[in-house]
Amino acid sequence: MRKLLMFVALSLICSSCVSNKVYNASRAEVMRLESELSALRARHSALEQLNNELNGEKLGLQDNLSTLTAEHDALRKQYASLDADRAKLARDLDQLRDMLDKGNAEASRMLQELQRNQADLEERSQRVEELESLLKAREEAIAAIRRQVSDALLGFEGKGLTISTRDGKVYVSMEDKLLFRSGSYEIGRDGEKAVRDLAKVLVANPDINVMVEGHTDDVRYTPNAYLKDNLDLSAKRATTVVRLLLENKEIAPERIVAAGRGESLPVAEGKTAEARAKNRRTEIILTPKYDELMKLMETTNNE
Repeated sequence: MRKLLMFVALSLICSSCVSNKVYNASRAEVMRLESELSALRARHSALEQLNNELNGEKLGLQDNLSTLTAEHDALRKQYASLDADRAKLARDLDQLRDMLDKGNAEASRMLQELQRNQADLEERSQRVEELESLLKAREEAIAAIRRQVSDALLGFEGKGLTISTRDGKVYVSMEDKLLFRSGSYEIGRDGEKAVRDLAKVLVANPDINVMVEGHTDDVRYTPNAYLKDNLDLSAKRATTVVRLLLENKEIAPERIVAAGRGESLPVAEGKTAEARAKNRRTEIILTPKYDELMKLMETTNNE
């Protein structure tokens, strides 16, 4: 462009035949063109600067893009890790729910078992209370029976009669000197009165069962036409006492049992006359009926 302007200027100078009007027009055109050239240069410079700025921004954007891409990749990895953690947490939650359901079921079972045990305990406690009440009633009944027997046989104290209680029973023990002569099974006068007085106590207490046991010492019995040995003698004596008790028609026969023990259950050891005298005895054992108590005790023992 610059060369073109110089060429035009030289052409105008060298041409002497060109008019001033043409010259001035050409000069004006040259100035216009120079102005446009300056403007174009300025614009070119501005565009170059803008281009440089845009290149710089482009580089910055490319850096930002790389950074964002890296961050995006990192976030994707984090998301994948979080998604895996979420899945694991979901599985763990399901397992916890299963465990909780099982735990609730077990807790419910244990609660039901506890309630059953508590109910059983309350029932057993109630039975124990009933048993204690019945045992207390038995002790009171035994004590009352002993008092009645003692009162009825008061006149025979010191004559070979003793009264005791063992295992919920009242034992009335009469030595031979009160009931029988040696080797005999016939009751004497005092012994007959004692048995008849005792029968009155049995009539007043129909819930008492009676066991009459005959006992002898260890001296061998000489056999005769009626008896073979001490066992026969003890059984016969027990039967004699039972028959005398049953003379009182108010006593039911099924309440009374006779048993001969012979010399098998001595109460005194030794071969002395005193020991043998104590062993020659008839025991009348009074046992109150405790059907309800026995049923309750059997139920308690079977659990």
